[in-house]
Amino acid sequence: MRLKKSLGLLLAALTVVGGSLMAFASSGSATAASKTTVAAKIAPVHINTATLAQLETLPGIGPKLAQEIIKHRPYKNAHDLQSKVKGISPSLWKKIAPHVLFN
Repeated sequence: MRLKKSLGLLLAALTVVGGSLMAFASSGSATAASKTTVAAKIAPVHINTATLAQLETLPGIGPKLAQEIIKHRPYKNAHDLQSKVKGISPSLWKKIAPHVLFN
């Protein structure tokens, strides 16, 4: 009887500790995995030929900003894009730069 009680307490303790460790481990790895997945899902966008929908795949670019990008084409480089389109701030450019191509 005493052995059953000890095993029951041990099992309960392992369940609590194991659950805490699983929650801790999954929270860190899920964040890293989601960042990697998001970066991997964004296809390169040719800024001078992309459709409205393609531009909207860029982080921080919604329908209004995508329309402004289309309106002021063509762009030679990042500076040209930022000077023609209000709303492409330096911080936004840092987010989209890895995904933008100039043709």
